[in-house]
Amino acid sequence: MTAAAVTRRVASVAVLLAAATLLTTGCGDGGGGGGKPTGEGRSTSAARNAATRPPDGQATSGTFNSSDIGWIQLMIAMDDQAALLLGLVPDHSSDAGVEKWAKPVAAGHRGELVQLRELLSRAGVPDTNPHQGHDMPGMVTEDELRTIEGTKDAAFDALFLAAMREHLDQAAKIAHSERSAGTDPSTKKLAASVEKTSLTWRARLPEATSGRP
Repeated sequence: MTAAAVTRRVASVAVLLAAATLLTTGCGDGGGGGGKPTGEGRSTSAARNAATRPPDGQATSGTFNSSDIGWIQLMIAMDDQAALLLGLVPDHSSDAGVEKWAKPVAAGHRGELVQLRELLSRAGVPDTNPHQGHDMPGMVTEDELRTIEGTKDAAFDALFLAAMREHLDQAAKIAHSERSAGTDPSTKKLAASVEKTSLTWRARLPEATSGRP
């Protein structure tokens, strides 16, 4: 697997933002282990299914709407997988710059997950993962995680950086849309923070070098 294989083509920003703003379409039914489609057709479909609504009949409390719940659930799924990927860096990377960058990003993701789960609990929604096994822009899949875990040094760094680049790009896009589509003030405040930090981490993403000094 190459870095190009990890970096999946995503739909246009307009399509992604429109899809995330709706935040009411469920993910595609196929959660199995089939191969990834390629090209605009696959990425547009993934973008259209970029979030989910609460299961039919599931009540939410307070000021949360389906956009808030969909964004919270999607971000938990994305951040959980990204946290696993970030956890591989100390034992797999050979690049001091990558290791230095990953440490605060990993801590930031852990903090985001705590806040996201607190919001989900306050909304009265069970902490389940409706995106389990789904393949979409910004999501590190189990297959990708296993592949990256099987690499070391420069090969790992290239795959890791490609996956994190896509994750951060998508996290910023859907957070931006949640700020417009959501109704819960605390959720929208967290979305603003996620957008800002994702863009900051993305801007500081290092280029892989030859290894440790």
